[in-house]
Formats: sequence, structure tokens, C-alpha cells
Amino acid sequence: ATNTAMAVSRMPEQRSLLLDLDLNSGMVRFLLQLENSFSLTDAAERAMQMDESMWPQLVTQIGNLDVVHSGRLNPDKRLEGTHIRHIMDFARRAYKAVFLDLSGNLERFSVEAMHESKKIFLVVTPEVPSLHLAREKLHYLRLMDLADRVGILLNRCQKRAVVSPAQVEDLLQQPVLMTFANDYQGVHRA
Repeated sequence: ATNTAMAVSRMPEQRSLLLDLDLNSGMVRFLLQLENSFSLTDAAERAMQMDESMWPQLVTQIGNLDVVHSGRLNPDKRLEGTHIRHIMDFARRAYKAVFLDLSGNLERFSVEAMHESKKIFLVVTPEVPSLHLAREKLHYLRLMDLADRVGILLNRCQKRAVVSPAQVEDLLQQPVLMTFANDYQGVHRA
């Protein structure tokens, strides 16, 4: 999510937002070395009163990308779907593209956020445990009527993979949109 948001924000007139909704192990603050003390939980607490004067305090600006990080690990913090919806409604008015980094735990607020999304990317690797977990998550997303929005991003692909992208598509019954080489030397459209 971070790399995609950064890449899109570099396109002409693409003011973008990255929201780190991974309260369990959000890495955006670390990856981007953000020092803003305000976080997503602060935004959620103020969601019902959110306005243009409050928003700049909550975001860190990196070029045309605004970022709201998840904050420090706090297992007691919970987000309500209504707060996320208010934040996303506010964000849609201000940004051309909004990216959400979710935990993968399929929390209620994450599922509600996915219902608000146009596209959902599920990142998997060709290892059996990852594919098993992806299949389980896709089953749940189908039950939630979200599967038509899901595209698979196949990470850590090797030239002579034990499991090919076509086999991943067959196993998951979902299209592989992109593959990413294990050696970081290439990105390939499936």
C-alpha cells in the first residue's frame, strides 16, 4: 500500500492519501519515518467533527501524498466502522486516490472499509500457508459480496516457481493482477 500510494502520488495532479488501518502492526510510520504524534486513532476520535482546519494536524505530507499512520501499538484501541466511514467520506472530497493499509485480520471496520473501496488487493506469496490463508480470506470476502473487487498481487515470485501464477489463479479462483519477482528486479503483469 505504501509503495503504491507513493507511486500514484507522483503522477501529475494525483493528490493522494494513505491511511494505515493496521492497528496490530502498522508499519507505515516506520517505513516513512513519520514523526507526527497524531495517528489514525486521533482521527477516529475526531471523525464526527472532522473539518478542513483539523485535518492538516492529523496528516504528514510527503510531496502529493498525505499519510495518517496507525500510531503506536495499543491492543486496547478499537475503531468503529462509523468513524472510518466519516474519515473516508472526508478523504474522498479532498483526494483523487485514497489507499488503505489493512491488517489482514478482517476486523469489522476493515470489512466496512472494503465495502467503501473500488478495488481490493490481496497480497499473497506462492508458499502453501500463504495460499491457504488467502483462500480462507477469499471465502469470507465472497460471503461479504466483496470478491468481485479483489485482485491478487503475487509477491516473491521466482523464475522457476513451484506454484505458477496460473496455478494460484486456479486455486484461489481469482485473477492474479501482478507478480513481483523475489529478487526485486522486476514487476510483471499477469
